[in-house]
Amino acid sequence: MPRYEPPFDDELSPQVWASARQLPLTWSVSQAPTAPDPTDSARSPATPPVDTGAPLSAADAPPVVAGASSDAKLAVRRFVHLCVEVLNGYRPAGHLRRLSLPSDAADVVSEGLAGARRVTDFRNASRMGNRRARRPVPVAVLKLRLCEPRPGAVEAAVALVIGDRTWAMALRMELHQQSWSATVLRLI
Repeated sequence: MPRYEPPFDDELSPQVWASARQLPLTWSVSQAPTAPDPTDSARSPATPPVDTGAPLSAADAPPVVAGASSDAKLAVRRFVHLCVEVLNGYRPAGHLRRLSLPSDAADVVSEGLAGARRVTDFRNASRMGNRRARRPVPVAVLKLRLCEPRPGAVEAAVALVIGDRTWAMALRMELHQQSWSATVLRLI
């Protein structure tokens, strides 16, 4: 047989990728994935576990994966955009309250206010050295990294730039009553 021909199906050796803890692939939308049956430890790894219909326990929860869901990404981008507008002086810091959890809103607003003051101080100091600069240098987002450590909670690290300085902003948002709310905001 010529070397450029692919092998026939009966010539291929089976590749086993399944592990003992692999969840079954269910095609129906109404069923949630279930945990493997611990009594079937003698089963071969290539055989999929039996779907028992039992919900996953906390010990069988999926591992934390870098990144976040699309809803979480949208909520974080919206919140970061609002924070940048507060830092640039286009909005008052009180506008952060409506996107914050009520119990944490005072801390989030005070951190936004402190950040806006720091930006103003930086602009005033840089304006003293350069009298020709008329338009203030805006705060801009350099990079945004997200992680969803558990469903319903997202954490973000944001690199901000103003002039020749780089700042960091960290935040956490949680899903409460079908809306994302900020619980922590830190400017470094």
